[in-house]
Amino acid sequence: MSSQILLSGGDKYYSYSGIIFGDVSVPASISMITIDNTGLKDSYVKVLPYYGQPQSGAGNTALGIEIKLDNISIYNSQRVDPDNAREWPPEFFAPRNSKLEIISLNTSQNNTQTRGVNLIGYYL
Repeated sequence: MSSQILLSGGDKYYSYSGIIFGDVSVPASISMITIDNTGLKDSYVKVLPYYGQPQSGAGNTALGIEIKLDNISIYNSQRVDPDNAREWPPEFFAPRNSKLEIISLNTSQNNTQTRGVNLIGYYL
């Protein structure tokens, strides 16, 4: 799990989870990134999730993500082909001093599928 890293200019931050996967004991959701405080300015955030090859093509095996700001869900998507979704990748505004969390959503049939997420935030 990664936290916020400021870029040298101080006007942007980024975070990345690395590749995450599990086994059959992995829970239905996995926290991938947690930033306890986004900083002293509002920011525009772009999230770039990625997924490995699914174990099967069944519709009930789609990985997804949930994004929370201050423990309130602002985005929740779990679909077979996220590349064709209009709202993909998620972009949103984060108020200053927000807690930001990105969670991987699983089903019992895709716990071993690899996934990860990168994000970049631009201070406004």
